[in-house]
Parts: sequence; C-alpha cells; structure tokens
Amino acid sequence: MSSGDKELLELLDKSGAELYALLTRLTLREDVAEELMQELFIKLSNSGGAGKIANWHAYARRAAINLAFDWRRGRKRAALRLGQINEPIAADISPLGKLIHSEEMQETLNAIERLKKTAREALVMRYIQQESYDDIAEQMGKTSHQVRAMCSRSIGRLRNMLGSNHRQLTTKEIKNVHNK
Repeated sequence: MSSGDKELLELLDKSGAELYALLTRLTLREDVAEELMQELFIKLSNSGGAGKIANWHAYARRAAINLAFDWRRGRKRAALRLGQINEPIAADISPLGKLIHSEEMQETLNAIERLKKTAREALVMRYIQQESYDDIAEQMGKTSHQVRAMCSRSIGRLRNMLGSNHRQLTTKEIKNVHNK
C-alpha cells in the first residue's frame, strides 16, 4: 500500500463522517451525499498528490464543496427541463413548514453558489461546518482577519441577493402606499 493510500484511509477514518455530513447539508439529500462521497474518494485516490497535497483534510473539504455545488448546478438544469420539485429533509414539521424550509434553503444555497469560489468555501466552513476563523485561515492560506473580512463581505452580498425578496419598505415606498 502506497503512502498516498495510507493518507487517504486515515482521512476517511478521521474525516469521513464530517465530509458526509457536509455533503448532506449542501445537497439536502442523504442518497446524493452517499454518491458524492464515493465520487470524492475516487477523485482523491486518483489525484496522485501524496507528496503534492500538504493538507489532505482541507483539500478533501474543498473538493466535497465543489462536488456538492456542481451537483446542485446540474440538478437545477435538470429541474428546469423536467419541472421537478425537490423533496425537503425535515422531521415532524407540517407539510407547509417543510415546503417553506425547503424553499428558503434552496434560495440560500443558490445564492451561495453565485459567490466566488473562495468566498463560498469560507462561508461553508464557517457557517455550515462551524469552524473557527483561525482554522479556516490555516486551510485557505490566509490570515484570520482576511477570512473574517471575506465572510463579512460575503454575508453582505448574500443579504443583497436575498434581500430583494425580503427587504423592508423604505420611507418613500411607505408614503407611496399611503397615498394610493
């Protein structure tokens, strides 16, 4: 067994459950997460980067994030062609609550997908995986202040993207409503 295979097995032992949970959160489907998990480890085993990859955990996480968002993009195109409705993952919630939650999650993930790759990775690590700024900075080769600023700007961009649907009325708009 090569050193790359040993590193990959160690990664699977240490981070397999975490990577699977990440894929499940990003795809909102366990069956898809299982398939993407297999794709991830095939990709990692074929990378041949035993000496090239300094941090296998960070590399695997970035690859998992990219696989999940690639799947989402492909799914979106297929849904547009077929007019499919995705099943939400939720327990003990009313059908209306499930639908609302699913739509909100889809809208949020679609907005995250439109961010730049590094900003998307930082947001996923910080807010979905709940990692510290220091850990993210180490994995991305940046300072914690740079990561914090990137996350802050990205949250602002998400608010702008999502705010068009949920924004507050301005004073001028309120006056116009009262005048009608």
